[in-house]
Amino acid sequence: MTELIGQVDYTLLDQNAPIEEIVTLSKSAIILRVKSVCVLPQHVEFVFDAISKSSILVCSVVSFPDGEATITAKKDEIKQLIQSGADEIDIVWNYKRIEDQAYLQHELNELSMFCKTLKTKRNTSVIVKIIVESGVLSLDETLFATNACITAGVDFIKTSTGKVDIGAELDKIQVMSQQIRVKGSNLNIKASGGIRTLAQIESFQPYVHRYGIGYKTVDALLEGSFNCKSQEY
Repeated sequence: MTELIGQVDYTLLDQNAPIEEIVTLSKSAIILRVKSVCVLPQHVEFVFDAISKSSILVCSVVSFPDGEATITAKKDEIKQLIQSGADEIDIVWNYKRIEDQAYLQHELNELSMFCKTLKTKRNTSVIVKIIVESGVLSLDETLFATNACITAGVDFIKTSTGKVDIGAELDKIQVMSQQIRVKGSNLNIKASGGIRTLAQIESFQPYVHRYGIGYKTVDALLEGSFNCKSQEY
């Protein structure tokens, strides 16, 4: 696990998390040298200040976890997050409208174009990840989701919010990876949701570029407790 720590988005997406826990999260992230700290929008500004002297990125979520906000509302959320200090934005697409694929493609295109107009506080381009909630999609729908992300030109396709019954699955990730290769795309894959064991991570590793894992689970994995039952996503 230690050799993969630079691919981890160290995550705490709990509405009830006290500020003391956010402080602990930020300090631990610096010590571990994770890729990013992923928190809810209300915690972004605090985390940005807490880790500003490090190279660790700040990640947050948009329209989390249901994805049902309008495109305009999502744009407003994104703009506010960037102003607060977010470097990376994980956007939940409106997966409940999976039958309306034209709308979903339009949504991704609009959000991607909008994000390309923005710069972070570090004066870098915004990293955009689309959470497609693959656990509730069929293999064919996962293929569509992958193609939609490729067409929109986002940076990552992300498996799950971690708030549905099924999170990251190997067969869905393999569909994503194969289609990315077929299309010759630079789209990256972020595995997230229900990741609890080193065995899961090892099975995903040939295909995945980033992992979204609850910080308590990361800590337990690093301590050798590979069967952690943390509920943090």
